[in-house]
Amino acid sequence: MQYKASLQVSDILDIETTSAASEEIARRIRSARARAGLTRKQLAAASSASERYLAKLEAGTGNPSVEMLVAISDALNIAMADLLPMGGERDAKVNQAAAMLRRLAPDRLHEALAFFNQIGALSGEKARRIGLVGLRGAGKTSLGFALAERLHVPFIEISKQVERRYGGSIAVLLDINGPAALRRYEADVLEQVVAENEAAVITAPGAIVSETALYDRLLQSHWTVWLEATPEDHMQRVVAQGDLRPMSGNRAAMDDLRSILAARESEYVRADARLNTSAQGFDATLSALEDLVDRMI
Repeated sequence: MQYKASLQVSDILDIETTSAASEEIARRIRSARARAGLTRKQLAAASSASERYLAKLEAGTGNPSVEMLVAISDALNIAMADLLPMGGERDAKVNQAAAMLRRLAPDRLHEALAFFNQIGALSGEKARRIGLVGLRGAGKTSLGFALAERLHVPFIEISKQVERRYGGSIAVLLDINGPAALRRYEADVLEQVVAENEAAVITAPGAIVSETALYDRLLQSHWTVWLEATPEDHMQRVVAQGDLRPMSGNRAAMDDLRSILAARESEYVRADARLNTSAQGFDATLSALEDLVDRMI
């Protein structure tokens, strides 16, 4: 079997709508170029496309590759979705919502995401369930256990429940069955927690944010708090727990930790609230966490 060198937009559009889609893409490119005040020659140079090829695209007779649309959108300083019919969405309302989000300033985007997280709460679906998220070493287990005692509710660690259900450690589960199996176990445990507990404090695995559907379900069904800490505190706490592996090649380990924190921040920030566990001692942090929870539920 031979594969095309690059993915064409027509490959991902319905055959019946390809012609109409090409015309719409052409209209959007022309409109975006006009808004930017660029000549076709200037846009061709900025996107590394030939002027002749760009003319075909703007006439609706070209079949652009995804790579080319990315280059054109970068040159126009817009999202590639803005060049696709309905932003690449199948539903007009979803497209409208996505377009509005793309236009928001970064500081307002967090407010919008927080509002969306509240939608599940309007129907009471979150009940009195508290979900703690964050990297290992943020204090999820110690703070979660203490908070559950104060609230007189069950304390549940998703990873521990996965190990009980599987009958072995997470490491063995990953080695034998792979990441997909771990995600299935985590999803099953989360659904069981929701079904059996109107009130509880749970701790989620640090990597839950990498699984969009699972993380969305957590946000929908729990009042979530992102426990954050400095990279140094993360490292020190993990070592204090008896795991000396991070000390091997410490500089590289710290660089990796900072990279993970930076990569996950945009997802962790979707939580209903955030609490810096490095800013004060344990007792003060616990009291601050309890105050946050009281305001949410």
